[in-house]
Amino acid sequence: MLRPPMAERPRFSSRYLAYALAVVFFANFLNYADRQVVSALEVEIKSAFAMTKAEFGMLWSAFTLGYMVFAPLIGYWAGRYRRTMIFAACVFIWSLATIGSGLATGKTGLFLSRFLIGVGEAGCLVIGPTLVADYFSDRVRGRALALFFLGMPLGGTAGYLIGGLVTHYSGSWQNAFYVAGAPGLLIAVLIALLAEPSRVGHSGTGSHEHVHGVRSYLALLRNKTLMLIILAQAFAVMILVPILHYSIEFFQKERGMTKVEASLALGVIGLVGGLIGSGLAGLLGDRLARRTRGAYALLAGIAYALALPAFFIGFSAESRAIFLPALGVGATCLFLCMPSVNTQIANVVPGAQRAMAYALAVFILHFLGDMAAPPLFGQVAEVYGSQQTFLVTSSTLILAATCCFVAVRTAEKDIKKFVEGQP
Repeated sequence: MLRPPMAERPRFSSRYLAYALAVVFFANFLNYADRQVVSALEVEIKSAFAMTKAEFGMLWSAFTLGYMVFAPLIGYWAGRYRRTMIFAACVFIWSLATIGSGLATGKTGLFLSRFLIGVGEAGCLVIGPTLVADYFSDRVRGRALALFFLGMPLGGTAGYLIGGLVTHYSGSWQNAFYVAGAPGLLIAVLIALLAEPSRVGHSGTGSHEHVHGVRSYLALLRNKTLMLIILAQAFAVMILVPILHYSIEFFQKERGMTKVEASLALGVIGLVGGLIGSGLAGLLGDRLARRTRGAYALLAGIAYALALPAFFIGFSAESRAIFLPALGVGATCLFLCMPSVNTQIANVVPGAQRAMAYALAVFILHFLGDMAAPPLFGQVAEVYGSQQTFLVTSSTLILAATCCFVAVRTAEKDIKKFVEGQP
């Protein structure tokens, strides 16, 4: 049966919850590893396919197009059918597409592979957080989601390392895609075998609200806190995606690093920043949540604001002793924001609508944020240089922080209205 269970939260053992979280976490780990491996191969891919910098940026746009278009559909299906089976299918699709990237013989094949990776990976952000939110009570939800989103820095780091090291030691950039894509085929099977948690609302209460497709998406637009959080994410990814996509070449050409040095530097920044940022998000967020229902928005707003000067220093300085730690601080702040904003989304919408809320977030933030950002960044950087383009683009973090601070003020009212059903 594909129909989702809608009963009260089942009593899973602590051991099973740990296992389920580990499986979903590792899927998210591979999600970012498979997504980022291409960014470590900019020089090789541009050479192999005679691409310009802007065309290389379009590889991210192809991924984003698949991600953005299919997220609402996956959110709709996840509201009606068994999420673990849909999630497993998504992992299988993106893993095969990652392997297919290494088999591409021309630009068309590579762009198609990136599009299909986006289609599959849309299921990870749409379904993954809802499974975690429904497995765990709201007392520990922030920490559980922080562990889930730790897959972003760890997986992203792995993607850069796989791209850089496998290419260096094997002599073939195609091998990096094979190494990155293969493990997902096993994880897809493990996800399909997971028990489906019931969909729960605030404080663990069962949510029986029926999901009505387009009308439910339109209803979510009235949730001010949700929309503010989505806009904050959209402004943030305008700088985050160019950093992820173009930093390797920036380190090589403008900071004099070798391929391996650049891959390791970005990998360490992502690893350390992710561990610290995600850890702080879970600990501080759950503590602040005892005082205000906008706790996670507040935490994200502070982190976005602190990331701005860190990136200004990081992209201005030429000494490794200065720019690497500064970029590390900026990365820590952004990785703190990821679980924070997504926990705020989980808490401000009914349990039955979480998948659709995440799907709406994916669609809007990618449409407004990073659909055009990579190719536009590439075009501007070809004229003014990557350093100046990074500095100007970082200013979008001011808007991200502002949206989060406003969301703190609206969270209490929206939770009462949309989650608890109070007038």
